[in-house]
Amino acid sequence: MSVDQTSSSLLSAGGQSSEPAQVAPAAGQKNGGQDMFMTLLLAQIRNQSPLDPADPSQFVNQLAQMSQVQTTQSMLQQLQSQAGMLRELQGVALGAQVGRPVLVQTDRFRSDGQTALSGRVTLSGAERDATLILTGADGQRTRIELGKRAAGASDFQIKLADYGLSAGDYQLELSTASGSAGLLELKADVSGVRLPINGAEPVLSLAGLGDFPASSVSALLGLPGAPA
Repeated sequence: MSVDQTSSSLLSAGGQSSEPAQVAPAAGQKNGGQDMFMTLLLAQIRNQSPLDPADPSQFVNQLAQMSQVQTTQSMLQQLQSQAGMLRELQGVALGAQVGRPVLVQTDRFRSDGQTALSGRVTLSGAERDATLILTGADGQRTRIELGKRAAGASDFQIKLADYGLSAGDYQLELSTASGSAGLLELKADVSGVRLPINGAEPVLSLAGLGDFPASSVSALLGLPGAPA
């Protein structure tokens, strides 16, 4: 039986395959994974028996799988790059807000003991009585009456010292006479913006309230004195 000359030439005289040729890396290629894959694939081709060669479709499938992996890696790198750019743009936009008021949706804050607590409550219907309940780190609860409130959004401002409350961490809750839930937001000027080095979302420092993640910001109110 004759053996195809091209196939037999891949074998040395002792029946052993010659050393696989090294594949030169592509220009600009930084990942050696493709080089290793091609080296192993060529070695597999060179070491196959010329009397019983492997099905060519196997090699085609392997190349297709490698192509899919490369495509996925490329897409992941692009997404990571875009996420980084969006984060930087978000930081720039929030940095421009320094010195301007924002609203944050939160159920906690850190009082400096001096700055008045300002915010907004939004109700689905009119309430004859709305109450803020502040719980300090010691567990003491203080009820602050906001009085009668119309449906929709309305502002409030409270001096915590008037209620004997000092600087510290507080939990915040809105209670209504009807028991219906309302939206509670706190208002303060942005005093700084921090971009964590671990890639997490930007953190805003709000005067008299503490630090809050950018995702808690519900409204940018513009220049001080401008209508909300």
